[in-house]
Amino acid sequence: MRIGFDANVLTGERTAAAHYLAKLVEALVRANERIEIVLFSPDKICVDYEPYIHFPQVTRVVAPLPKKMRGLWPAKVLPGLLAEHAIDIFHAPIHDSLPLFSVPCPTVITVFDMVPRMTKNGLAGIWEAWRYRVRHWMWARKAQKVLTVSETGKMDVMWLCRVSAEQVVVTPLGAGDEALSFISKEEEAGILRKYKLEDKTYVLSVSGLDKSRRNPDFLIEAFAQCHRALPHDVYFVFTGNNYRSDGQYARTLRKMERLGLRDKVIATGYIPDRVFRVILSNAAVSVVTPFFTGTPLAVLDSFSFGVPVVASDRGAIPEVASDAAVLVDPYDSPAIANAVKKLLEDPVEHDLYAEKALNRAKDFSWDRMAEGTLEVYKEIISD
Repeated sequence: MRIGFDANVLTGERTAAAHYLAKLVEALVRANERIEIVLFSPDKICVDYEPYIHFPQVTRVVAPLPKKMRGLWPAKVLPGLLAEHAIDIFHAPIHDSLPLFSVPCPTVITVFDMVPRMTKNGLAGIWEAWRYRVRHWMWARKAQKVLTVSETGKMDVMWLCRVSAEQVVVTPLGAGDEALSFISKEEEAGILRKYKLEDKTYVLSVSGLDKSRRNPDFLIEAFAQCHRALPHDVYFVFTGNNYRSDGQYARTLRKMERLGLRDKVIATGYIPDRVFRVILSNAAVSVVTPFFTGTPLAVLDSFSFGVPVVASDRGAIPEVASDAAVLVDPYDSPAIANAVKKLLEDPVEHDLYAEKALNRAKDFSWDRMAEGTLEVYKEIISD
């Protein structure tokens, strides 16, 4: 069985979609040593993903294309590559990479969520909303199967794309990352020192500061309330991209200044996986409060390290977190602040949710995700 992936997502910085694809490739090789995987991309794959794709069963095919023409790559270049390399099934791990026409083999797509349709102001105007819905409708019909990572995501895809329950398959994400399991104490101390986190108590958010749907405004307000209420120094760390040209980033900085938080907030920007794991595993509390998500990878990452989580009660998060996280209304900054403050001040509560996190993480496995995906491939080929 030769599976072709559009690996364009692996050529840039870390995203949930990129991590999903990297872990899927790694776990598919473990699940079936006879499988052949071909990763197609318009640029070299980022070195961060080497631990997941260095297997003999994985071939990389780079077909360079100027950046200004990258939008044409899926439709103009990819179909020819799929035919040339005799691909049995093409899997698009993000829906934007699916050519609408001329795919020479059966197709699977993974739709992580429908966030722009599920959040206020997620799409700019009626035309953009119509275009978004029509494209997803076409993608869902182009594919033999649509994968998603939560039951919430499945219901959203069925509703917005008008497809049957039989066409949409849920393959839940995994928790933990064995490929990055060994990090020496010296490396860990060096990373914490570099980001000025050594010997600091800090609360972590992976949302970045530049996307309004990831809720930086309410988080900053909640952190300000925590800062005023707590008797000891606590820092607030944001990982993730911060596109400084974005108006949201500038607004968030102004809010931090106004609330007197500028010296208590550390924004790392993009960081490699190893650095991210060190910073996450040393956090006192992880806060994951987007207005909506169907891909709660940040919750599962936190669970895998036994970090207590305060999380949004929207989207797929309640489904994934169950009772292992403190669930709050993402629009309610006092509720977020009180939940964080409780975990920081009460050692019993902190340890309880740390234990719940580790236990819940055991329910999610990348190997099970790969096995479920492999079953979908087999079903398509047999048909």
